[in-house]
Amino acid sequence: MKKLKHPAIPIVYDLEEDQEYLYLVEEYLQGTSLYTLIHRQGVFSQAEAVRFGIQLCQLVQFLHSAGETPILHLDLQPNNLMICGGTVKIIDFGQAAFEDAKEGEGEARCAVRGFASPEQYISGQDLDVRADIYAIGAILSFMVCKSPVLREADGRISRELCQVISRCMEPDREKRFSSARQVERSLWPVLNSGRPDSCEDRMEDKPLTVAVAGSRAGAGATHLALALNGFLSRRGLDALYIEQNQSGHMRCLAEMKGIRPDERGLYQLGGCRIRPWYGETVSLQPVKASITICDYGCEWRQMYGRGNDILLMAAGQSPWEWWDLERMMEALRPEIRCGMGSFLVFRERGGRPPVLRPDRRTYRELAIFRQPCYPDPMAPDLAGEGFLEELWRAVSRKAGIKSAEGGRRWHWGKGGKSMSRVLGDRSGKADG
Repeated sequence: MKKLKHPAIPIVYDLEEDQEYLYLVEEYLQGTSLYTLIHRQGVFSQAEAVRFGIQLCQLVQFLHSAGETPILHLDLQPNNLMICGGTVKIIDFGQAAFEDAKEGEGEARCAVRGFASPEQYISGQDLDVRADIYAIGAILSFMVCKSPVLREADGRISRELCQVISRCMEPDREKRFSSARQVERSLWPVLNSGRPDSCEDRMEDKPLTVAVAGSRAGAGATHLALALNGFLSRRGLDALYIEQNQSGHMRCLAEMKGIRPDERGLYQLGGCRIRPWYGETVSLQPVKASITICDYGCEWRQMYGRGNDILLMAAGQSPWEWWDLERMMEALRPEIRCGMGSFLVFRERGGRPPVLRPDRRTYRELAIFRQPCYPDPMAPDLAGEGFLEELWRAVSRKAGIKSAEGGRRWHWGKGGKSMSRVLGDRSGKADG
C-alpha cells in the first residue's frame, strides 16, 4: 500500500511495530461514507450514481493494473467508500490480496453479504478481478435503490443502467465484464444519454451562472431554482444550487429531512448539491460547478454587479402582483439590457395566460414562459418536466451552449399550447 500512489487511496505514511501492536499511520480523510450518505439523504439520482460509479471503476482499474499482479480489494461495499468533496475514495484494505494468492480461503475472503461475489463463498476457489466487478454492480444498485439487489425504482433507472448492473452481478463470472475499464466504458453512454445539451465545451471555458429572483415573496423563485437544479442534475449536468437570500428555507428543509451538511457546507438532497445561506461572515471552501443557480428569493436588489450570465425572474399573474413585478422590472432594467439572457417566468394559477401591457417595451425584450403547477420542485410531473426542458433549451441558446437540435419539443398549458403560441411575438421570437 505504501507504493500505491493515487489521489483516491489514503497515503500510508509509516508502519511501526512494538512487542504487542502494529501501528499503521495513514492519511486522514475528511468526508462521509457512502453508506451514511445514502441513509441520511436517500438514494442518488441516476446521473450522480453513474458519475460516482465511473470514478469507482477508474479506481478499481488502477488497483488491478498497478503491478505485475492485479491487486484485488475483495471488500468493496458502501462502508469502505468515502465521499470526500465529490470524490470517491476507498478505505480498508483488510481483505485485499494479490490475484495469485492462495491463502485466506472461504469465509475469511468474504465481504458484506450482497456485495461479495458468489465465488468468494466457495472454499478453495481461486479469485480474479471479476470478484471486484461484481461488487461494482452491487454498489451501483445500492446508490440508486438502497439495496445491492436491484429493485423497482419508479422509472428512475434507465434500461441501460439496469443492463450494466445485471452484467456486473452475473452469478456466472464468465458472463461478467472482464475488467473495470469495460464497466466504465459502458457507463459513459448511460451518463451522456441523459444530457439535454452538449455543453461540455462551453462549461470548460467559463462556468454558467443563473440568477433567479422573484418579484415578491411567494412568487416562486425558490421553487423555480430548485426545480431547474434538479432537472439539470437528473440529466448528468454538474449543477449547484446556492441560497443567496436570508430566508433560511434550505436549512429548514434539510432539518426536516434529517440531512446534515458535509465538510464544505453542502447538503445532498435528492441527488442535488445545495448550499444554504450561512451569512456574509462565514468562510467556506469554494465549490466548483459547471452551472451555478443562485436563488435570491425576493431580494432582487442583491443581484447588481454579480456578473450573472442568465437572469430568471419569477412572478405571479394575479392583478395585485403586477405592481411588484413592474417595480422589479424597472429596477433591473440595466441588468436586462446589459447583454445577459433575461427570462420572465409566470407562475400558473387557474391556467389563464398573463395579459402583458403592450406599452411596456421591457416586456418585449424578454423571453416569457408560464410555469405549470407542480407541488414538488424535485419531482415535477410531465407538464413540469416539459416546461423545464423548454426553458433550459432557451437558456442554452442564449448562453451560447450548443443545443441538440431536433428531437421532441415539449408543449404544455391549456389545450396543449406552448407559451410561445399563447403570447405570440411578445414572448420572444426564438427563445419563448
